[in-house]
Amino acid sequence: MKFLCVILFIFLIFPFPLRAETEPSSKPIEITEEEQGATETYEVSSIHRNEHLYPSNWGTVGIFRIRSAESLPEGALTFGIGGEFYGVRNAPNFGTGTEANSIAENLFVGYSPIRNFSLAVVRRNSSTTFGTPRQLISSLGDFNFSAMVSFPLNESLAVSPIGNFLVASNFNSLSPAVSTLSGGLGVLGTFSLYPSTQLPLFVHANVIYHMPQIRSNNPGLLASETFYEFSRFHTMSYGLGFEYKWDDFIPFVEFQHIHHTNSPLGFGRSPSRLSFGARFTPLNNKSLALLLGADLAISRGLASGSQTPGIPFMPGYQLLGQVSYTFGLTQTERKHYFTTSDVNIVDRKFVIRKNINFKVGSAELLSNSFELLDQIAEVIKENKVKKLLISGHTDSTHTEAYNLKLSLARANSVKAYLVRKGIPEDSLVTQGFGKRKPKASNASEKGRQLNRRVEFFILE
Repeated sequence: MKFLCVILFIFLIFPFPLRAETEPSSKPIEITEEEQGATETYEVSSIHRNEHLYPSNWGTVGIFRIRSAESLPEGALTFGIGGEFYGVRNAPNFGTGTEANSIAENLFVGYSPIRNFSLAVVRRNSSTTFGTPRQLISSLGDFNFSAMVSFPLNESLAVSPIGNFLVASNFNSLSPAVSTLSGGLGVLGTFSLYPSTQLPLFVHANVIYHMPQIRSNNPGLLASETFYEFSRFHTMSYGLGFEYKWDDFIPFVEFQHIHHTNSPLGFGRSPSRLSFGARFTPLNNKSLALLLGADLAISRGLASGSQTPGIPFMPGYQLLGQVSYTFGLTQTERKHYFTTSDVNIVDRKFVIRKNINFKVGSAELLSNSFELLDQIAEVIKENKVKKLLISGHTDSTHTEAYNLKLSLARANSVKAYLVRKGIPEDSLVTQGFGKRKPKASNASEKGRQLNRRVEFFILE
């Protein structure tokens, strides 16, 4: 375990060599336009995640207990406060009664110093009253330091290793001093349905190992390990979370199972809980987030109806709350865009729910695309877009030279239509990519149809 601590320390303190191995979620598109002998280069990258608030790691900002595999945007700083409360009449019996009330306060800060890398620290204060007459046990502040590196595999899927150190405080005289330094390592995964279906549903999966948080020779039941989330055993936490963006209202549901691997409890009897609630983002820039929710215990981790020494007490229910604010989101990530029924904007990319159609082998627009192009013109005007890239793409049916010429001609046809609808000509940039950037496989007709497309990116 000492060796594991050393590895974790190196991972947290010296993360920067990983920078060279970290790939951006989507590579920039370089556009070159020649006008009167001058060359102008544009870079466009689309970030699908701004469809809802960016989560950070280890319990900050995102859904309450399940971590996201996606990092905060580079340079973003988030902070906030959260709380948890329960009051029960069936707490572990210390010979003084079984009633207990517990409240915990979490102060957290998250920061992304470089792309796809996030740091976070959480300070947790906890107080529990129990027994008759009432007794109080309180912590002096527990610190959880964590770091994660996100690896976006494609527009929909990201994975991330995560590591943390827990520095738990000692307690008042009701609980003896124990060793409270521990570490953990895990893997996170996030899958988004939005890029492929425009359904703003996000799925998060976690598998995290953690060392024992309390190491003591006392064989009895300690109040600190009972009423706080501290275990004497090695633990494996398995989590699955779902969240759905419904305008500014983001409901979520989470499942968490905590297996204490070398404890008397088997896997099926280990503590598990279902958490549900919602976040609300009342500001247009989405920087402020409010969260309310609750935990419901599925398995409380009891052996023969009594508390197992070394395993934290799992209350039947718990109330959750959180307020957070994030600085450093870019303008396009913060912007609340005007959209229509068929034209949405995800970061700087137009998401179009219908096809722009042309005559076969031609750049002539078909009339069934005019209504969609009218909506695109309206979105450009309402959002006061200063410069827009129109990029044409084809399948692989013909030669590269033919496809490049056709894709550029189709982009120019779209540009000409938008100009007729009142969009300034100098605000529109066109580029033909031919078959170079396929969206799907050209081996099937369905894939070739997806590759024959026109895309729009906001440059300014």
